[in-house]
Amino acid sequence: MILSICSEPRILAIIRIVKIAITIIKIAVPIMLIISCMIDFVRATISGEVNESLKGMVKRVIAALLIFLIPTFVSILANISTTNNEYINCFKSATKEGVREAYVKRASQLVLDAKNTLNSGTYAAAKSEVEALDEGSDKEGLKSQLAKVNEEIEKAKEEWRKKEEERRNAGPQGGTGSGVNSSGKYSKAEIIAMSEDQVRAMSNQEFIEFMASAARIVYEEYGGVLPSITIAQAILESGWGNSFTSGTHNVFGLIGYPGHKPKIGVLRQFDNFYEATYYHYAYFQNYTNVYSGFLARCEAKDALGAASYLYAYANGSKTYAPSIQSLISQYNLTQYDY
Repeated sequence: MILSICSEPRILAIIRIVKIAITIIKIAVPIMLIISCMIDFVRATISGEVNESLKGMVKRVIAALLIFLIPTFVSILANISTTNNEYINCFKSATKEGVREAYVKRASQLVLDAKNTLNSGTYAAAKSEVEALDEGSDKEGLKSQLAKVNEEIEKAKEEWRKKEEERRNAGPQGGTGSGVNSSGKYSKAEIIAMSEDQVRAMSNQEFIEFMASAARIVYEEYGGVLPSITIAQAILESGWGNSFTSGTHNVFGLIGYPGHKPKIGVLRQFDNFYEATYYHYAYFQNYTNVYSGFLARCEAKDALGAASYLYAYANGSKTYAPSIQSLISQYNLTQYDY
């Protein structure tokens, strides 16, 4: 599936240049042809060969009209054939203001990603994108948001450092060794700092609690995908946190990658498990046209009904949805939806 080309401002800027070139050709070429006709007519009048010259003039006038009108006819036909053509809409929005808005939108998304993941690399990318914007209220507002994100990142780091120190001071009898806190749930900072080896060492129940913590944090802030669905997919896709590709933190089997981060094979490579969980949620938001039924059932808190719409996630597999439903029922995962 292709993401919207309107979301890439550089492509939109290229389309704008193409639009300008077409407009120049549309206007300049007919004018040149008409001027050429006038010059030939004057010459023909002087030489007395007006009739012969008129034939060539008529052809050039027709050519000038076609060059001027064909782009308009093509645009009209395209609009008639479909009312929701992404490429036509992008072509229309490829204006100076449209390109600027695309850059602002991309910078805003990066700032949101940095806020959601509390990842230093994402924060640095967002900062670079915001600094490149033209001066204005949008830029100042995003810079203000970034300052708060940076504070949250530093706060999360400090929280994790304190918890690590507490664990070290507690000694070998101070906890389970999995990184779970005393309440049996994980904080956002703990999820971000959790290593792949620690996750692989978890029991099935510990893995459920770990993914439930990440899923509920995302769900409480954004809604969208029920935690029970997120947990069940993580279990199935990663084999209880044991079989995902090392270095990806990708327990959801997500492929491709938004932006320019590296990937391993076709799998998305995330910096931590919280980031992976957030992009699992974002995946369904990107493809609402495909998952409208799924999201509607999630909104109705119907986990089993929502799971029945997941065939597209597994490329049409007939066994995927029943497997997710079975995991939800067997481990009572809907308890994490409330």
